[in-house]
Amino acid sequence: MIYIAAGGIYNYVDSPMTMIPLGGGRYSSVDPRAGEQTLNESQMNMVLTLSMFAGMYIASRSATLTHDAKKATTYLVVGMALILLGLAGNHYLLILKKAALG
Repeated sequence: MIYIAAGGIYNYVDSPMTMIPLGGGRYSSVDPRAGEQTLNESQMNMVLTLSMFAGMYIASRSATLTHDAKKATTYLVVGMALILLGLAGNHYLLILKKAALG
């Protein structure tokens, strides 16, 4: 499911490039066109989305640990950190895409 949400089918159908030449010997892993994405963008999106789902799972597991408060707190903090990492990473990818669009 995560693979599909991150554009995995798009990768098989379109076979996108991993890097886009910008000119002047520079390359970008973020495609400047709005409707396109590189393979690197897709894979990074998949990792960050997986991080968010793993964080939600770990945070929900903290609610089932009623006998060990320290372990439950650790699970909750780790889960929330993974969720925030995924959200911040996806937001940063959007900022990079917006900057590449000009």
